[in-house]
Amino acid sequence: MISFAQALLYIVILEVVVFTWLSTDKSLKDKLEAKGISISPLMLMVDVGRVPRLKKITSSPITKTLFFSAGLINFVALLALFYWQVLPSLYHIFYTLIYGVGEATSPFVPVIPGVTIGLDAFPYILITLALGVAVHEFFHALAAYSVGWRVDAWGIGILLIFPLAYVKPNEDDYNRADLKAKATVLTAGVLANTLLFLLAVPLLPAIASQISTAPTIVGIMSNSPQLPAVKAGIHAPSVIISVNETQVKTISEFIHILQPYRNATVLIKLKLVPAKIVNGQVLYNASNAVTYTIVKPSGSMIGIYLQDLPVYGTNPLAIEGVRFTYWLEIINISLGLINAAPLYISDGGRLISELLKGKPGYLNHLIQGGTLIAIAILATVGFLNFT
Repeated sequence: MISFAQALLYIVILEVVVFTWLSTDKSLKDKLEAKGISISPLMLMVDVGRVPRLKKITSSPITKTLFFSAGLINFVALLALFYWQVLPSLYHIFYTLIYGVGEATSPFVPVIPGVTIGLDAFPYILITLALGVAVHEFFHALAAYSVGWRVDAWGIGILLIFPLAYVKPNEDDYNRADLKAKATVLTAGVLANTLLFLLAVPLLPAIASQISTAPTIVGIMSNSPQLPAVKAGIHAPSVIISVNETQVKTISEFIHILQPYRNATVLIKLKLVPAKIVNGQVLYNASNAVTYTIVKPSGSMIGIYLQDLPVYGTNPLAIEGVRFTYWLEIINISLGLINAAPLYISDGGRLISELLKGKPGYLNHLIQGGTLIAIAILATVGFLNFT
């Protein structure tokens, strides 16, 4: 029986083959486009209809002012945050490569199901991504109406296995508009993602407070017999009760205790309880605790995979709520940052292009191309560090 990861790969391959065939058949492609269906080798887009105008809201001067002011402030803040992350990281990477001092790190890790994220998280990513993209595009449409533009259509689609949504502001209205109107519309989508992120920020701890978790060893790196956990015969799953007689309740506490000994040879006492994982929840009896004494060499890993798991008996709806809200937060701040960045396919890229109209063309390509290269470098380093 094939795994979920294999099934996803087969779906992507089949999709690319079918979309490539459809997009190269000019007669069929023209017929589909006449019905509002656009196909490329990697993407399918389907026009659904017109976005509701919501005249009472979009015709108000207050709405137009809010979209412009809030959108621009938020856009600048996210752009500053983006480069605050990117520039020091790039400097550190090149410094490490040139002088061989330290370790190259990156704040970005690409999302690859089954590699950089667990497959169990993938459905939440798809759902929150679809929601984030849909609200992003809806705000573009409302902002377009607020500045007097027409919106020809809105639609949904798929990029490989990722959902997408889009709106089509009238091209003539866009081309005739001044810079202020264009900025109002282009920054509105990023504002939507920030608002969803800010909604998720207080919700996540509120929901999480209803869940009791336990720091759990969910796996052992058994392929490396020299690692301390393998030598000590530690079993998974096991719940961590204490480290060196200091009680721990979360993985972050566990890491905090051991962080000072990362580059030192140290004796570690782990008090563990054998456990079972039932429907994603950990079941254990603290009275069955066993103490393991291990020796961790300098620079060595312990050899365990950790996860904060909900204790058995937790309300499943609370668990689902935490997972959904967590990814709602992560996905929307990511969408906001990427769309604020000056890239050829982003809202930030279009805004930079408008700002630099009449300026030497190389400036636009220098900013957008340089940013794209920077992201590619950071994503590669992040992936290599992760693996």
